Amino acid sequence: MKTLVLFLAAGVAAATASADEIYLKSGGKLSGRVVSRSATVIEVEVGAGKIGVPAASVLRIEEGRSPLQEYEERAGRLAAGDAEGWLALGEWASGQGLGTQAREANQRALDAAPGDPRANAAVGNTQVNGRWVSEEEGYRARGYVQHDGEWMTPAERDATLRADAAEEQARRDQRAAQARTKEAEARAEEAEARAREAEARAEESSDGIPLWYGWAPGPAAWPTQAVTPVAPTRPAARPRPVSK
Repeated sequence: MKTLVLFLAAGVAAATASADEIYLKSGGKLSGRVVSRSATVIEVEVGAGKIGVPAASVLRIEEGRSPLQEYEERAGRLAAGDAEGWLALGEWASGQGLGTQAREANQRALDAAPGDPRANAAVGNTQVNGRWVSEEEGYRARGYVQHDGEWMTPAERDATLRADAAEEQARRDQRAAQARTKEAEARAEEAEARAREAEARAEESSDGIPLWYGWAPGPAAWPTQAVTPVAPTRPAARPRPVSK
């Protein structure tokens, strides 16, 4: 209890603590802890990791104490077996947006007290048949399966798969219908083009040429002088044989 009271008192003081404020020339601002500086880059620890800020883009830096610094100082004062202290630190870190540090503190609490319900719940463990197991083990023990990153019953998984398959089939049918429509439009355009071409050929062939020319072959050449008809000649009579 004494540790918890001291920790809560320190938490009140931490509420007034501020991070290093890095003001950018663009008008933005970054909060964290400046861990290194050079002529070109300023490295800032923001809790989940470090980021490099181009020095040329920084307007000014106002130094202060960041939540990460506060966490490190508090963690340094806690004993390894102080489950209460680590749980409180994990809760505080979570409220400060220090997710990585919150998980670390909660795991330290669980290491100190493996059977503590709060420590187990803090790291996501669940109780199955009186035994604390990980979240994944708990879901599997209850018959759940994982699908697309979510835990669900086998029936829910099967229904989801059927719905996905039906949706995919609908998309395939739509694509096929669109392809058929485009093909029909292309055939219609091609037929129309052939009809226009045939019409153009017909107009070109009939320009100045007798209409009957298209039905039978005409004379090779027309006579230029009058033609006198010639009477047909009869064949000469054959002599009759003389009787003896």
